[in-house]
Amino acid sequence: MKRINENREAVRTKRGFRLSTIVASAVVVAGGIILPAAAASAAPMPDSSTVTLVAKHHDKHDGDHHKKLKKAKKGNATGGNGGNATSNGAGDATGGNGGNATSNGAGDATGGNGGNATSNGKGDATGGNGGNATSNGKGDATGGNGGNATSNGAGDATGGNGGNATSNGGGDATGGNGGNATSNGGGDATGGNGGNATSN
Repeated sequence: MKRINENREAVRTKRGFRLSTIVASAVVVAGGIILPAAAASAAPMPDSSTVTLVAKHHDKHDGDHHKKLKKAKKGNATGGNGGNATSNGAGDATGGNGGNATSNGAGDATGGNGGNATSNGKGDATGGNGGNATSNGKGDATGGNGGNATSNGAGDATGGNGGNATSNGGGDATGGNGGNATSNGGGDATGGNGGNATSN
C-alpha cells in the first residue's frame, strides 16, 4: 500500500510539471498573445491621453486668442502726419492735414501733425491742420500740431490750426499747437490757432 501511494504521488507531480511546461511553451510559441486581464484593460489608455493633449492644445489656442484680443484693445491710436509742401514758383504751397485718431480702449489717441508749407515764389504758403484726437477710454487724447508756413515771396503765410482733443475717460486732453507763420516778402503771416481740449 505504501508503494502504491508513493507511485501515485510521483505520477501527480510529473503530470503537474508537464502541464506547466506545456502552458509555458504555448505562451512562448504564441508570442505572448495570452495577456493578463489588467494589461488588456489598460490598452485603450493612449487614446484617452491623446484626447487630453488635444483638449489642452485647444484650451491653449483659445487662451492665446483671448490674449491677442485684449492686447488689441489696449493699443494706441495715432493719426498719420500731413505731408509737407514746397512751392518754388508762383503756385501756392499747402501742407497736408494730420490724420484724426480715435481710441475706444485703454490706449492713447494722438492726432497727426499738419504738414509744413514753404513758398519761395508769389504763391501763398498754408500749413496743414493738426489731426483731432478722441479717447473714449482711459488713455490720453492729444491733438496734432498745426503745420508751419513760410513765405519767401509776395504770398501770404498761414500756419495750420492745432487739432482738437476730447477725452471721455480718465485720460488727459491736450489740444494741438497752432502752426507758426513766417513771411519774408510782401504777404501776410498768420499763425495757426491752437486746438481745443475737452475732458469729460
